[in-house]
Amino acid sequence: MNSLTQDGETKSIRLSVKNNRDLILHSLMCSIGGFMGGYAVLCRGNLGSAQTINMVDIVLDIVGKNKNEFLLRVTGLFLYIMGIELVVLLSKKTKINLQRYSIFIDMAGFLVLAMIPEHVNKVAGLLPIFFILSTQWSVFHGVRGYNSATVFSTNNLRQLLLALNEYAFNRERKQLNNVLYYINTLFWFHINIALSYYAVKSFSIYASLFGFIYAVPALAITFIKEEEVPEANLACQKKNYYVRSN
Repeated sequence: MNSLTQDGETKSIRLSVKNNRDLILHSLMCSIGGFMGGYAVLCRGNLGSAQTINMVDIVLDIVGKNKNEFLLRVTGLFLYIMGIELVVLLSKKTKINLQRYSIFIDMAGFLVLAMIPEHVNKVAGLLPIFFILSTQWSVFHGVRGYNSATVFSTNNLRQLLLALNEYAFNRERKQLNNVLYYINTLFWFHINIALSYYAVKSFSIYASLFGFIYAVPALAITFIKEEEVPEANLACQKKNYYVRSN
């Protein structure tokens, strides 16, 4: 009897993972994005997931702020662009699984970051992060019709606030689904920023290796067959993603 119960529970867990494959994978990638964001700030003094600050510094370096870092910052911009361009090229010219490609890039980045000495120029230390996070951003940008990044928070926060206001005024269930989705996205991102603090505090630059804790199960999930969702049913599925209508 116990054996039958255990078999039933195992099947139930497998079914739940399969049905929520995309959300679980999204949450794991948000965890990587948050952890690496915290790691970049703590170890290298800047966020590596976007180029706004780097491009501002490029212009400031041109006019005289720090000409010694100009080439490093331009290299960072080039690597960020290359991360995006390679995803586009691979999507057009190959049949490679881009999710697995991105996760392997993350894993390689974790190893490289652990080998860059702490005393190296902080911009140089950001170079691998520019590439891996632009790659991840280009591949993982939301699930089931939700537009959200896994490597930074600004638009996710905006979408959450818009959904909260829409739900407050209209009481539509679909807006509550939006609220719950973006809360989930922001939660996993920011809880792992907090965890990165303790990892870096204890292991310094080697804390990047903790990224494997998320990357390994994320990679495993990509081998679980995803249920195909017809375009006509996408809006309906999004509506009932978290909240079921009575």
